[in-house]
Amino acid sequence: MARESFMLEQTRIVEILILLADFKVLAAVTLMVAISLYLSFNSKRVYLVDFMCYKAPNTLRVPLSSLIEHVERWGKFDSKTIEFQTKISERSGIGNETYLPTGAHQFPCDPSLSSTIEEVEMVLFTVVQDLFTKHRIDPKSVDIIITNCSLVCPTPSLATMMINKFGFRSNIRSFNLSGMGCSAGILSISLARDLLRVHRNSLALVLSMESVSSNMYQGQVKSMLLANCLFRMGGAAILLSNRKSDRQIAKYELQHLVRTHLGSKDSSYKCVVQEADDEGFTGVSLSRSIPQVAGEALKTNMTTLAALALPYSELIQAVIGAIKEFLKLKDRDVEASKMTLYRFGNTSSSSTWYSLSYLEAKGRVRQGDRVWQLAFGSGFKCNSAVWKCISKMKPDNLNVWSDRIDQYPVEVPEVMDH
Repeated sequence: MARESFMLEQTRIVEILILLADFKVLAAVTLMVAISLYLSFNSKRVYLVDFMCYKAPNTLRVPLSSLIEHVERWGKFDSKTIEFQTKISERSGIGNETYLPTGAHQFPCDPSLSSTIEEVEMVLFTVVQDLFTKHRIDPKSVDIIITNCSLVCPTPSLATMMINKFGFRSNIRSFNLSGMGCSAGILSISLARDLLRVHRNSLALVLSMESVSSNMYQGQVKSMLLANCLFRMGGAAILLSNRKSDRQIAKYELQHLVRTHLGSKDSSYKCVVQEADDEGFTGVSLSRSIPQVAGEALKTNMTTLAALALPYSELIQAVIGAIKEFLKLKDRDVEASKMTLYRFGNTSSSSTWYSLSYLEAKGRVRQGDRVWQLAFGSGFKCNSAVWKCISKMKPDNLNVWSDRIDQYPVEVPEVMDH
């Protein structure tokens, strides 16, 4: 009995030791989880310090009459395609003060790599330098750089081009996105947000643009000629931070970001496609189904976004109402987008930044306001971001609209039908 009692006591001691060991492991795991949650909470705030949009020199301005004359004298198009491009240009909602790069002004157009690189450098070097000068930023203080340009992907990459130009650190985290279409601007913000959640006390520079020089279509297919009429020169530089000290100077704080991708459906995948026509000319085909596909993508995106942004008491009513009425936006609601198209044309992934600049220049963004940034792109994708204004907005002479904001809005003819 004594021996059995002794063995039983030993067994209890072992069980107690095991429990103590388990407790220590549990405590350690709990502590690690708590630390991770703490760090996650403190690093998930992403601030938009500032952004800068590109405005080309007046020597690159392209009135519609000049664009049409250029199409006529190019020698690549027959009378029907010239008439088609003229009609589209006149009814596109684009004005007479947009810009095209140097290569697109030449006869014939220069789609060479050197011409394309010249355009990229002109746009991105300018906006980055302006942003750095305004905020007295040392390039070596930037931790992350992300560039996006859908149709141009040179070697070395655009990100590397920026590193070479501005002398960023050798351990900078660089990313170059291509093929992502007009929604790539917000997609790049999404990537930057994810990186800033991991890397604490960091600055991220996002650069968005599309090259026009190398993508002037020379064939006769109408769906591919649309891009010649709609896209213009532009770009934007956006500076993001997760540093607490930057909250004092930041304009916005990122609240929500939702990405929707319908590429698994053939109808969505094929509605915006870069391809070669029967004659071998490469261009981007824009399908008539874009409005329908965009509507489907918007519904999906809004449903997800509403679940994040709205209280449960408002969720069902707001989502169903908005989708049912398909937003029914008033003229004032779409004013920034329409004026951006009129003044700068479709600048692809940077367009939403021109629209936000418009709202700022008009004094319509106030501290506490939330801004919904929405972009569609090939794939088919719908990406949206919600920003909360956290600063008292002041007039900014470097705003791309500052020299003539008092002239807007203007009356714009009804956009093209289908």
